[in-house]
Amino acid sequence: MSRRRLLAVLIGGATLVLLAFVGVIVATSGSSSDELVIYSARSHYGEEEPFERFAKDTGNDLRLRGGDASELYERLRTEGDNTPADVLITVDGANLWRAKEAGLLEPVKIGDAAPDVSDPDGTWYGLTLRARTIMRSKERVAPGEATTYEGLGDPRWKGRLCLRSGTSEYNVSFVADRLAKDGRAATERMLRRWMANDPGILGSDTDVLDAIADGDCDVGLTNSYYLGRELEEDPDFPVTLEWADQQGRGTHVNLSGIGVVRGTDQGEAARELIEFLLEPKQQEVFAQNNHEFPVVEGARPSPEIAQFGDFKQDPIDVDGAGEHLTEALNLMDEVGWD
Repeated sequence: MSRRRLLAVLIGGATLVLLAFVGVIVATSGSSSDELVIYSARSHYGEEEPFERFAKDTGNDLRLRGGDASELYERLRTEGDNTPADVLITVDGANLWRAKEAGLLEPVKIGDAAPDVSDPDGTWYGLTLRARTIMRSKERVAPGEATTYEGLGDPRWKGRLCLRSGTSEYNVSFVADRLAKDGRAATERMLRRWMANDPGILGSDTDVLDAIADGDCDVGLTNSYYLGRELEEDPDFPVTLEWADQQGRGTHVNLSGIGVVRGTDQGEAARELIEFLLEPKQQEVFAQNNHEFPVVEGARPSPEIAQFGDFKQDPIDVDGAGEHLTEALNLMDEVGWD
């Protein structure tokens, strides 16, 4: 059932309006000339303190409208020049690439932004990092038994592997990134070996973790912050992670990002918001609350994730992966990753 929540918070003379949607986009009565309207695909956007802090510190009114990343992308395209949105926050590099290619974002210069997690043209900036890595049962899989993406195709995992649906944007971006870096033949060979293990195909990363915990499978692939959430609720949750491919290119890393919507008349306020959200203090709030990784130095991950130590990262090539998204979808369909 669809749900809608409207919360208005008065903060030091500024108004932060949070509209949380599940499955639908709800129109509002409109925005004032000095109001900053943000379309956000981050699932916890209505609870993230940095937006409240920005409203309080600057006196700017913020209106956050939430929804699925693809819904917000289509909404921006449909609204065109009439969109009320000033800022887009979306998840997964693929959605940032699509928004740029469709001309939905306008370049803006942000001082001291990390070049490896921002668009060279300034159309988007990384907000948080998330690692997609190997999960294993603490009870049935020993440390070091599952350490590479390729290794998930080992016959010993036949009937013991769980994966999220192939329609998941996280998985599509993972495959597109492999295509960009490893080529078609190597990527197809890896995926066919995974499918030969008859993996359980589940609806979400949380489902994969729960299946491992319940003994329905022994290894899987999820974003690490999902495990952080489980461990925050239950420190004895019987699943742990392995940072994948540490002897190779490193663990696949994707991002959530932010950009200024083309044609906004709130460009300066939008730029100020991006700079504010990239400050170490705000970055640490994102990292601590949702168990992601900050994109700037000086901010710490949550204790639940920090316990697993530093790891070698293989950051996504956003443009390279973006150009392979259609090929990734077709390949996943061909190998039977539904």
